Amino acid sequence: MTKKNSHLFELLILGSSSAIPSDDRFPSAQLLNIREQLFLIDCGEATQNRLWSFKVRWSKISHICISHLHGDHVFGLPGLITSFSHLQRKEPLTICGPEGIQDFLEGTLRHSRAHLNFEIHYLELDHRSGTKFYNDGLLSITSFPLNHRVPTIGYVFKVEEHYRKLNIEKISQYAIPVSQYKKVVAGESISDMEGNVYTSDEFSAPVHYLKSYAYCSDTRYDESIIPFIKDVDVLYHETTYLEALAHKAQETGHSTAHQAATMAEKAGVQRLITGHYSSRYHELNVFLQECQSVFPNTILGKEGLLVQI
Repeated sequence: MTKKNSHLFELLILGSSSAIPSDDRFPSAQLLNIREQLFLIDCGEATQNRLWSFKVRWSKISHICISHLHGDHVFGLPGLITSFSHLQRKEPLTICGPEGIQDFLEGTLRHSRAHLNFEIHYLELDHRSGTKFYNDGLLSITSFPLNHRVPTIGYVFKVEEHYRKLNIEKISQYAIPVSQYKKVVAGESISDMEGNVYTSDEFSAPVHYLKSYAYCSDTRYDESIIPFIKDVDVLYHETTYLEALAHKAQETGHSTAHQAATMAEKAGVQRLITGHYSSRYHELNVFLQECQSVFPNTILGKEGLLVQI
């Protein structure tokens, strides 16, 4: 992940494969960095290996958000949790997901006689309705229902902040001590060394920072999710199949690249990221081409992709 800055909001793709991994594609897992607080989204097999590969600071993972309990989205979780314990984690961890996530993980840990030295907080979410379950004043997270074969939820991460941006070029032309700059961005009036008073508006401007990311894992094409993902800056939407296999996508509870692009267009999002490719496809650029025929601002999601949101 990149170095810390005042408005860091970036996504790292750890795994882009569907059920069966290959030499260079791994089951679903993504990592969001929001001001150096890390949110892991889904946790397929080998997720902890990918975290090592990308030199992620595991201790900064505060939440793990699971979309559903199919193995390619959750089988990496028990191993990751026990590794946390072996690494002497002490900070509490929150695990979010549909009903059954606590039973799945605790049952596995119990039968494997695993001992944890940190606390896990479970948050089981209703897969039938939207729920804003996290809000710290800067970041809010909302879950929403997806249309798959088992209870499945998507997530929207929204960062919103109001602040003032200092016009450093202008203020440096005046005899104003640097110690006064903080007052300017706090909206306070200041004075120069001769006693002249200036308002904050003379040297700064208000900024409304708003960025959002939506994660749509396994789901059929379903326009009922549009109100949840409408106008997001970046949308990840699964693209398990190409349009030639639309019938199979419908049968198995998945989407085609064409359908994902159509969803992105109708929802008015800024950018679309593809992923969750069936192992029958060895060449991924065909997914990009199919999406871009409908929604040009598409990014091919693959391992190691880092996207600034």
